[in-house]
Amino acid sequence: MKSFTYTCLDIGEVCKHNKLDIGEIMDEISASDVSFGTNADTLISVKQLEDIISLKLDWDNHDEDTILISPGIS
Repeated sequence: MKSFTYTCLDIGEVCKHNKLDIGEIMDEISASDVSFGTNADTLISVKQLEDIISLKLDWDNHDEDTILISPGIS
């Protein structure tokens, strides 16, 4: 059985690192097909997030293929 590990990043930290307004990004996520409501355990991929906001983000040397982002506000 093959196992794998993901790095989970908080959307607030992603926004802070990339100097983005969290409110604007959350509005864009909320207007997208991603549905998370009040669930803090919803995760989105790098590709999903970058497609939603139409920006290429800096992931601080993390492997983009192993990152998931939590849009739940911490």
